[in-house]
Amino acid sequence: MALIRFYRKFKKGFIFEQGLFWLFSIILFTVVLIYTRGDFNFYSIDLHMAVNILITVLLLAISVYINLLWLIPAYFNKRKFLVFTILEIANIFLFIFLNYYFSYFFEGGKQPKNLFSEIVAELILVLLFLLVSTLLKFMRDSIALQDVELRIKEVEKQKIEAELRALKAQVNPHFFFNILNSLYALSLDKSDKAPELILKLSDLMRYVIYESIDDLVPIRKQLEFLKSYVYLERLRSDESLDVQFEVKGEQYDVKVAPLLYLAFIENAFKHGARTISDSPYIHIVFDLEQEDRVIFTIENRTDPFRQKHPDGGFGLSNVKKRLELLYPGKHELTISESVSIYRVDLIIFVE
Repeated sequence: MALIRFYRKFKKGFIFEQGLFWLFSIILFTVVLIYTRGDFNFYSIDLHMAVNILITVLLLAISVYINLLWLIPAYFNKRKFLVFTILEIANIFLFIFLNYYFSYFFEGGKQPKNLFSEIVAELILVLLFLLVSTLLKFMRDSIALQDVELRIKEVEKQKIEAELRALKAQVNPHFFFNILNSLYALSLDKSDKAPELILKLSDLMRYVIYESIDDLVPIRKQLEFLKSYVYLERLRSDESLDVQFEVKGEQYDVKVAPLLYLAFIENAFKHGARTISDSPYIHIVFDLEQEDRVIFTIENRTDPFRQKHPDGGFGLSNVKKRLELLYPGKHELTISESVSIYRVDLIIFVE
């Protein structure tokens, strides 16, 4: 598995980055060697010494890649810290042993003047390279992870936007079919209300087609649209239906997503205007008294014997999905229903 990962990284420019790192390491190692040994200078480097330096760097590279390609993925990332520590110590001592052995060989079997100091120096050297290479790996992985997270968020955002567009697109034909059915019914009865209904319908169509395309719309425009819709519905309703539309407060510049409230009002007229109750009513209240929220309430009488849909029908199912996508954790929707009363309370928290 380590070889496979190495090959994939090789294809993505990994070898170039590592080559640059080790070239810099050789230069730095040589410079440090010159300035830390009084009896050593740049002009004293011959082929024998150069090979010795390159072998030391090669052994460092072996220790570093054992750490990066095996120990960290297989043990550290899997939280096997004890095994990782033991094997890392073995990795360090392997470098010290091999480097001492090759140095001893290149020096013609001569023991260093101070064996303990030599071992400490090699220990510091390998620890330094392991630490730096590990930090660079974690930084690279962190940047790559952030890039992946950004891409995931962008994909999720595009998916949500596409789903919202699809849901909004479903609202328009559903709304127009309901209105056209009403218009058809009035035309069959040759009602005098038909011309006024057509005029109001044109205003509603203008809002739905042109003004509701934005992600957020001032509540002022939405109230005008909803009042026109309520007026239109009252034209074709029985005169016994008590309809009240109340607005509290004056925070008219608060913006919310368009066409969110239409489904609730459509549902109220669908069931509340046709109830067999002696005193049918629909009460609509918008509370705009607080700057950080819009409180919407609608209540109507219903037919206790009507057939109930488990999700509230197409319109309510649609608006619930839109609320979940548009206002996750920023809305409260409560639907309560008794034998003859249906009530919706919706709070949208705005910024």
